Amino acid sequence: MSAEHGLNSVLILGRGGFGTQLAELLVQSGRYGRAVFLDDRAPGCAGTLADLARPGLRAACPDAFAAVGSNAFRLELLDRLAAAGYRLPVFVHPAAVVSPSAVLGAGTVVLPFCYVGAGVTAGRGCILNAGAVIDHNAALGDGVHAAPGAIVKAGAAVAALAKVESGQVVRSPWDAPPAP
Repeated sequence: MSAEHGLNSVLILGRGGFGTQLAELLVQSGRYGRAVFLDDRAPGCAGTLADLARPGLRAACPDAFAAVGSNAFRLELLDRLAAAGYRLPVFVHPAAVVSPSAVLGAGTVVLPFCYVGAGVTAGRGCILNAGAVIDHNAALGDGVHAAPGAIVKAGAAVAALAKVESGQVVRSPWDAPPAP
């Protein structure tokens, strides 16, 4: 427990740009008192990724997120966290809009100003970044990253581990192909 806030701490694997951003958003949201980082290369961390099963760490940080950019490595880390007994919550930033019928997998993060429509399914460990639009009935596989401003149109499918880049549009299956 964080004595100063009376809230649990959260464990974040990865202290790069995304990990730092996620930590700030999680604490700012009021869900957690502070973030504890594990990273193999960044300074100022509680340890390395190998330390995630360290006695006492899970008790101090029952919830954990994998905040690394590599989609495959993020899923591997989620598997390691689950095996060590951590909870893998979904985080939806208060400035995001997620339809109540959307289903988001464990460890998925929805950042500010993202829109997730009705009937969307997103696998575990997805990053739905700021300003991304995931329209109704879209299906995202495990580990998908929709970059800031990415658009996944209604009914479209995005394969596991794919990245939808900023400004990229994944078309609906019933859209006519664009004219040459």
